[in-house]
Amino acid sequence: MAPLTFHRIGSFGLPLLLVSSTLHLLVPISFNENGFDNFYRSPKPERRYCMLTRDLIPKSNKWFPTIEHFPHTLEWYADCWNWIQEQGGDPGPGVDGGFIVDESVNKKMHKKYWNRAFFPAMQWPIEVLNNSSMVLEYNKMTTKYYQGGWFQRESSCSSFRERMWKNLDVKPRKSSKKNKRIGIVNRNESRAIADIDILMQKLHKKYPDADIHLRAIDSEYKLTNSDDSLEAQAKWFADKDLVILAHGAAMSNAVFMRPGSSLLELYPSNYFNDMFWLLMEQCGIHHDWYYDGSNKKKRGKYTEKQARAETDENWKDRMKNKKKDIHFRWKDVDHIIYHLLKESLSKK
Repeated sequence: MAPLTFHRIGSFGLPLLLVSSTLHLLVPISFNENGFDNFYRSPKPERRYCMLTRDLIPKSNKWFPTIEHFPHTLEWYADCWNWIQEQGGDPGPGVDGGFIVDESVNKKMHKKYWNRAFFPAMQWPIEVLNNSSMVLEYNKMTTKYYQGGWFQRESSCSSFRERMWKNLDVKPRKSSKKNKRIGIVNRNESRAIADIDILMQKLHKKYPDADIHLRAIDSEYKLTNSDDSLEAQAKWFADKDLVILAHGAAMSNAVFMRPGSSLLELYPSNYFNDMFWLLMEQCGIHHDWYYDGSNKKKRGKYTEKQARAETDENWKDRMKNKKKDIHFRWKDVDHIIYHLLKESLSKK
């Protein structure tokens, strides 16, 4: 019987079943007490699968309705990738990965552009199950729990990025002090950068020789342009020395950025969330943040502790607060941008 392991990922504690088996060309048979080997059979090479079904998620877990929200799906991708790497998997010799989902998860994950585009880009097989009773059999088996943390380590993010670059034909250029590239992403809906025109003017004045690109992003976390496939989006982020954007799902694009490039994360007042910080660290991205605090005299000078405290004090209104536009004081943002660009363009 193939070894089965429950894998709990992310800050939301979502269970993920990891299946190590000799699977390749999948042939559904049946699932019974004899184990997972009787559910699928295939010739070599060995393939390891990450499985997520509705039955693996506790009924009380309110996270499930947001599974189509890409940052949470990316936590699953990252944790799955990390596990397969630990097992000597893709891109190791003779071993590859794959996904198994049920109809409920499959439906959720195809609602949004990001998931519809990302699954094919990974070029792993995806199997959709319709037998929810199989979970009763899993309960008879030994389980082990882990705490997810994106890719867990930098080497996993690096190999994941290399695979996505290859599959999406991304060829990032080398950084150059003579040709700085700055990207600003502004949300079309809530949490927009206020006075974006002033920000652009200031940047052009401070860095006259830089290529500065402003793009909008829509509710599906997709850059808005007629040619914006996932490939075009990955190339846009991989091309930048520095990206400036509001806290939110668009930060998932850090997986496409060159290691050593930089990202400036902007927060509205009374809303502070560090869920992407570990991802930045694991992917080798220089990261800093600006908090538009309610105390305007302290704007740009908040410590992490102070920003958290102000958010906690207004916790009941956090969903409203997270939608606020972000105001900035140029002298504070200017200082952060200067140092992030210096980091991006420094030769290690």
